[in-house]
Amino acid sequence: MKLFRPYIPMRVRCVVIARQLQHSGRLRDVLEAANLYPTTPRSQLAHMLDCQFGFEDVHLDHDPPLCLREIIDAEKGIYKPDANDPRYLVYRTAEEHRIKTFIRGEGAQFSDAAKRRRKLKLERPPRPNRWPPKGSRPLRSRPMRPPP
Repeated sequence: MKLFRPYIPMRVRCVVIARQLQHSGRLRDVLEAANLYPTTPRSQLAHMLDCQFGFEDVHLDHDPPLCLREIIDAEKGIYKPDANDPRYLVYRTAEEHRIKTFIRGEGAQFSDAAKRRRKLKLERPPRPNRWPPKGSRPLRSRPMRPPP
């Protein structure tokens, strides 16, 4: 089942990259974006992404992934913590995002995809055994051999 992923508004995206810039000690770039582009969040976002990553391709990553969060309503895309909570969103380069998702997780031994598979395996009910219990099985007879 594919999970519904709600749209992430531009203001939330700006908050995420501003937090990352502040964390890396680049508050000047955040203030510069606010002064250069006071009305358009899209322009502010583009400026801050250029300051943080240059011309690299970037992805907005849910951390922890949505498939590992508590699902309150799957059809509407309501999770706990919320899917659009800026504290649980991180911008990563496309290569870092691929490594985290398919090769290894953040500070963990398993990738996000492996964690998702394990979670689905635990949720699925066990398959019924198609063989009857050992005590109730009939004995197999041997084929008859012709006398020598």
